[in-house]
Amino acid sequence: MGSAFRYSGNLRARSVAPAASVWMMVLALALSGCSAERQSNTAEGRLSSEPEERLDPFSSPLYAAQKVAPAEDFAAPLLNGENFQLSDQKGKVILFNIWATWCAPCHQETPEFVQLYNTYKEKGLVVLGVSIDEQGRSVVDPFVEKYEVNYPIIIDDGSIMEKYGPTMGIPTSYIIDKKGHLRYFAVGPLTIKELLPRIEELLYE
Repeated sequence: MGSAFRYSGNLRARSVAPAASVWMMVLALALSGCSAERQSNTAEGRLSSEPEERLDPFSSPLYAAQKVAPAEDFAAPLLNGENFQLSDQKGKVILFNIWATWCAPCHQETPEFVQLYNTYKEKGLVVLGVSIDEQGRSVVDPFVEKYEVNYPIIIDDGSIMEKYGPTMGIPTSYIIDKKGHLRYFAVGPLTIKELLPRIEELLYE
């Protein structure tokens, strides 16, 4: 299945590799400096502090779940006016991405997500973008148009971040399996090369 993609090289070594290294340092410091109580109260706290094997040096690393834990449910309106409820997505694999228009790595990874969604949406993949832009549609709509984003987008009013924040940085991504369990987490930009084997594994479970 991986041959369906040609790695686009959107995430350049000179810009992404340093960013990924910075995120790794931030993640390590945050995990070592957080109390067990704080970690248990966030989605990040339920995931491993040791990264998975890196498949792409230009991508941020993925961290696997330490134990089976359900993703916290939420409901919110999409840009198209429809309502999105996380628990309604059971039976699908969800790549849940928290992003913002002012975040340079978010611009870099979005074309990767568009390509991934276009190829795997009929196989049960949902890519969900959750914008934390305070300016709302005035900045989100041009971003969506620029990158031809066709996957669901939510502009968070703060209720989703109450359940999944505070994050260690933007972008932050979660991968949720067909049963609604958190399986992977990443801080920083992700690439198709890094995501694809994990996405395919969960799709065919």
